[in-house]
Amino acid sequence: MWIALTVVAAFANAFYSLTLKKSVQYADVIVSSVIFRFVSGFLLLALALTSGPWPAPTPGYWRALAMVLPPEALGMLFMALALRTGDLSIVQPILGVTPVFVTLGAIVVLNEVPSPFAGFGILLVTIGVYCVGLGTGTSWMEPVRAFARSRASWCALAASVSWSITTLVHKFGIAEAGPIPWAVSVTLGSAVLLIAAVPLLAQSRLEVDRERRPAIWTLLMAAAGFFFAVHVFGIQTSLELAPAGYVIAVSATGTLIATAFGIVILGERDRMRHRLTGAFLVTTGAVLVAVLG
Repeated sequence: MWIALTVVAAFANAFYSLTLKKSVQYADVIVSSVIFRFVSGFLLLALALTSGPWPAPTPGYWRALAMVLPPEALGMLFMALALRTGDLSIVQPILGVTPVFVTLGAIVVLNEVPSPFAGFGILLVTIGVYCVGLGTGTSWMEPVRAFARSRASWCALAASVSWSITTLVHKFGIAEAGPIPWAVSVTLGSAVLLIAAVPLLAQSRLEVDRERRPAIWTLLMAAAGFFFAVHVFGIQTSLELAPAGYVIAVSATGTLIATAFGIVILGERDRMRHRLTGAFLVTTGAVLVAVLG
């Protein structure tokens, strides 16, 4: 059951990334991130309330929530900043390196030594991210220079680091509150934190320009909120049923799906072959790291 849930979550993740990127032309993406997280949170809350009584919060629940909210909000903030200026087919493969950072964190924090398969997976992820920036007829150093110059790439990398931290904490929160109440807490809590960050960002306003078709933006926010709720439900429920590494590995397919969406639906056809190849390598490497690391 968890495999089916995680596959659905991977597709939902790709769809919410697509709708969030699409919303850039109608309103600031930071504002959109706040709104769709609230939509998702209230959808998950409705599901939680119909499923049974809300569990009594424990000290462990509050500790886990305090640990997970800052990196969760930062991850969403950095992803929004990356999508503001970067193509989805570039940003998504970089977000796919999260399992690598989880493995590296386990080395530092838990003194865990990765297997040779994990080492090979990390190599594939590195090559994949490199391929995303490679173009026909360009210098072999061009991807490195392009990455160094690209704010979107650095923001995507920061989002990946942030979400690698949350991955290590989610298990504790789910054990204390259950998957759905925990998903509600994280989604709504991170939305509140993101509101606090909006005034600090020059391009963000809690309004939508009337000339930018607010009706379309509203539909996009409803869609993004729905898809994100499905993604969160699938991932959090799967984490209760299966080892985190297996769940991360299957969900990594969302990287390849979202990259394909960027190319086919958004028309991001520049260096298409290299971006698809890079996304495939990142996905394969992530699976090796998560399952065999």
